[in-house]
Amino acid sequence: NITPNRGIEIADFVTIIGNKTTINTYSYANKLITPIPLSTKFTTKFPKNRNIEKTRRNFIWLGGGGAVHKGLDLVLEAFYQMPDFNLTVCGPFKAEKDFVQAYHKELFETSNIKAIGFVNTGSSQFIDIINNNIGLIYPSCSEGQAGSVVTSMHAGLVPIISKNSGIDIDGFGKILQENSVNEIKKSIKEIASLSKKELLKQIKKSWGYANKNHTREKFTKEYTKFVKKLIKE
Repeated sequence: NITPNRGIEIADFVTIIGNKTTINTYSYANKLITPIPLSTKFTTKFPKNRNIEKTRRNFIWLGGGGAVHKGLDLVLEAFYQMPDFNLTVCGPFKAEKDFVQAYHKELFETSNIKAIGFVNTGSSQFIDIINNNIGLIYPSCSEGQAGSVVTSMHAGLVPIISKNSGIDIDGFGKILQENSVNEIKKSIKEIASLSKKELLKQIKKSWGYANKNHTREKFTKEYTKFVKKLIKE
């Protein structure tokens, strides 16, 4: 839980890690807000050897704590209803005992769902997982800018994400408008049914966008620009 505060109301200058969707949640404060793009700890070489035909029906959910907040319940329900599609679940959900109890069947007794748990995104294990999947499904209800989405795009996964994830995508992936189980199922099927050529194009665009907009160098450049403007004014 986050303690309520009036920081945005009393601030003279505001930066935010997020996009227009994130910024609009603070529109009531009527402040000029400068967006700073999320950086990433790990970058990945372009996955040129990914077998698209073998992986086109394989997706991952990758997230931190707060399984329901980040939409894992919806994703599990969607894949439980789609036995011809495969889901790999990566994140610390096992620490959430009530969630594991409620979704034990989907997590551990469903043949097309593999519940791994926490994975170090800088490890060879994560690279192996990525190479066996085509996309990320992440219907989070609220984020600043989702690090799991940025990490997945750097690894060349096609994102299917909520608009609340705070990530802009341009000409690739899908933005969920409703975050419903039916919309998730429909979006997964649409991505999986794309031609090999189009899927390769989507992978390239996802990887390219992350490397252009979400790196330490980009973060440094944008934050330096903000500080220089601050000093000048």
